[in-house]
Amino acid sequence: MTLLPLPTVPWQITGNHWLALPCIHPADASIHAIGMLHRAARSAIEYAGAADFLAGTGPALARPSLEINGVRHELSDVPIAWERALGWIPTFTCSIGDLVLRGTIFAPYGRDADVSGAVYALSLENRGSLAVSVDVTLAGALGHRQLRVRTPRRFDDSAVVGVGASGAVLLEGSSPPGLASVALIADADSTTEVDANRYAIKRSVTGRIAALISSARCAQPGAAIVQFSRWVLRTRSAFTD
Repeated sequence: MTLLPLPTVPWQITGNHWLALPCIHPADASIHAIGMLHRAARSAIEYAGAADFLAGTGPALARPSLEINGVRHELSDVPIAWERALGWIPTFTCSIGDLVLRGTIFAPYGRDADVSGAVYALSLENRGSLAVSVDVTLAGALGHRQLRVRTPRRFDDSAVVGVGASGAVLLEGSSPPGLASVALIADADSTTEVDANRYAIKRSVTGRIAALISSARCAQPGAAIVQFSRWVLRTRSAFTD
């Protein structure tokens, strides 16, 4: 048995009986890798932003960021407090100015969880006295794919990032038939950009946040939380969109 060295990053982890999210970076809540079991290949298939994803220094597979009143903010710029709900669901909280951001990353499981996927949910609380406009983006790169039984073995075809008919971002290999694919999609209207092996899914909530603030007086201190963005990540053998 080959013992692997302990990772240098204290990763947050979650998953279910189909897939694993073993590399959620505690500094910026980015996902650096996803692994899924594949019965036909009799192995795990892993997608990552970079080949050295365990180091946590390369491009992320999926990283959230905010643009508040036209100013871009990375979550790595502020301290993040992590908790684990029910022992296996990582949640985090951070503050950017007058805004409190809360996030949850979870993979549903059980008898009714018939889709091998995960959800990245964000919510905002405005504790200031002024309304704000917010754009939220989930962006990343597909830089590495590999099979793993005991040791990793890299796929020899190139990675492909595209957009399906439903608007989902598709991460897959160039050689058919593909063993597996990953699809990412927002839960509401969004804009998607793809450039080579990189993608970005942006959700603009400027008008919606302003309307909610106006009608519910959410601009006042101690305002109610407004959940506004969720992304669904699906994995499937020979996934077609």
